Amino acid sequence: MRQLFLLTLLGLLSQAAFAVAADAAVVVPDAGYLAELKQQAHERRLDHAPMWQRLLHYRPSSWPGGVESTVDFPQFFLAADGKHDPRAELDTTLDSFFGEGQREGEPAQCRAKARYEWLKNELAFDSRRLPEQVCERFDEWLRGLDAAALAVVFASNDLYSPSSMFGHTLLRVDAHGQGGDDRLLAYAVNYAANTGEQNGLTYAVRGLGGSYAGTFSIYPYYEKVKEYARFEHRDLWEYPLQLDHAAVQRLLRHLWELRGVEFDYYFFTENCSYQLLSLLEVARPDLRLVGRFDGGVPYAIPIDTVRELRRQHLLGAPVYRAALAQQLRYRLQRMPRADREWAVAYARGDAGFDDLRFARAEPAARTRMLETAQDELYFLFRSGAVQRESGIRRSREALVARSRIAEPADFEAVPRPAFSPDEGHGSGRFGLGLRNDGADSAALLRIRPAYHDRLDPPAGYLAGGELEFFDLGLLADEQGVDLDSLRLLSVQAVSPRDVAFRPWSWQASAGVRRSALPTLRAGGSLGAYADGGGGLAWAPVVGVQTYGFAFVEVDVNRDRGQGYALAGGLRAGVSAQWSTRWTQQLELDALSDLAGGAMDVMRLRWGAQWQFIPTQGLRLQLAGAQTKDSDDGSAELIWLHYF
Repeated sequence: MRQLFLLTLLGLLSQAAFAVAADAAVVVPDAGYLAELKQQAHERRLDHAPMWQRLLHYRPSSWPGGVESTVDFPQFFLAADGKHDPRAELDTTLDSFFGEGQREGEPAQCRAKARYEWLKNELAFDSRRLPEQVCERFDEWLRGLDAAALAVVFASNDLYSPSSMFGHTLLRVDAHGQGGDDRLLAYAVNYAANTGEQNGLTYAVRGLGGSYAGTFSIYPYYEKVKEYARFEHRDLWEYPLQLDHAAVQRLLRHLWELRGVEFDYYFFTENCSYQLLSLLEVARPDLRLVGRFDGGVPYAIPIDTVRELRRQHLLGAPVYRAALAQQLRYRLQRMPRADREWAVAYARGDAGFDDLRFARAEPAARTRMLETAQDELYFLFRSGAVQRESGIRRSREALVARSRIAEPADFEAVPRPAFSPDEGHGSGRFGLGLRNDGADSAALLRIRPAYHDRLDPPAGYLAGGELEFFDLGLLADEQGVDLDSLRLLSVQAVSPRDVAFRPWSWQASAGVRRSALPTLRAGGSLGAYADGGGGLAWAPVVGVQTYGFAFVEVDVNRDRGQGYALAGGLRAGVSAQWSTRWTQQLELDALSDLAGGAMDVMRLRWGAQWQFIPTQGLRLQLAGAQTKDSDDGSAELIWLHYF
């Protein structure tokens, strides 16, 4: 008995001694081992390693040989000058792993989880000399995600929203066992500017200058689907990423480090596309995705992100998720005329259940009519065309009527478009051609970094939409090279009206030019211009849009009387995308003098393009203008290369 007591006492003392030793290992840093790790890191130049540079988001700075992190959040860095000094940041990071203090309620090993795991692997940490901390919050977060795979989601562009004109990209985190519509229950990783702005012009101006802070956030995926596909009428394309489990875990560990971390948000460069690529570079250290921006490429367009990932063989076949507006249009197109007319009339309050078109319909047809009416009522309410009280009453009555019919609606799914957005032409365009105005000729060079006009190949782009930035034109003849025009911005949102939707179309453009008509007359001075207006559009047949705008135009040019000219009038046009290779457009402007040196003028423009291979096309444009004093005209033939 006495021996048993002594053995038990010795066991308890041994356990106590072991616990004290373990605590001491955490509390009392192993200074010798820390020095060894730093020496190894310096000898191997780990602060220059691509993975370390990516984990800290370092990019070349304006100083030769220097770097600067794109992170603009001091708390992200452990060293005082960590934003500019990778070696100091690495040393201080190693220091923190030995300390007993916490950062934002977590041990440093947990708060800087991606950095810890990478350094642990590179330097082969000895767990006896550097015990590993338990990261309860991170482990719980990771278990909640249950990540099995990732997908890139592209939300199509929305010309009615300055923040979404070029579209948007985000990541979806798929859990184990999720497939099909179950993926709506996945999580979405989103990067966006924290604006709080309702004014689109303010957003655009401040976004160009980096005046907003951008952050990563995680939402249930169905919330993003509701925002884009239901509220904003934007189709979604979901591209599965070809990443193994280790790559997915690296990305998530880095995302954990970026919680609440702010970056300066730039509309054209450090935007959602750029930051998504930076995340994927951490997942796959062998990739070089954002290096193109280090060389001065001044823009990052969301669909170009997708194209780059496709080029790197990282994407699987996309899944198309049609916007609710697309689904409604498709249903209405396939419904019998009487059924369609009743559904729209009921939503607008112009028909009831006693209407013979509804009363005499078969149960299955009634089901489709009621569900279609409900969706149409939703869009009318969001557009303000239906008052809340009457809308809620009609919605409730439609739901009650639907509940009494057992037959399912059996709507057909919206067919996947023939081309996904990444299969469209390149965002950049270079052109070389010839212009003639009847008396003189000159070589013409054009370059446009972004994005699309209605004569460009239509595959993968919104029919009728036009968005161009920084379209530069130069003329060259025996006397030299002159700037012909610089179109800073040109937007035309031609949104055809139909039985379900009655949107307004609009246009705006601004830049510098010598003349509203592309001529070669000597002596023309460069001047600023801007125009804009609104109107209506229709699509009489698939692939054809007709439109009309009321608009005003202002030119500030010393060649004009009083130095400026203000005119107003009408623009009418028709554009046709006959196939993926053949497009045409005709526009007529009728303008009247309002102020300054303006004159009454009629302008006519016609253009056609033949895309003989996916990256190259040939465009012919004719233009003419008539005033009471003159008739002018010109012709252009230009070869275009898309990149």
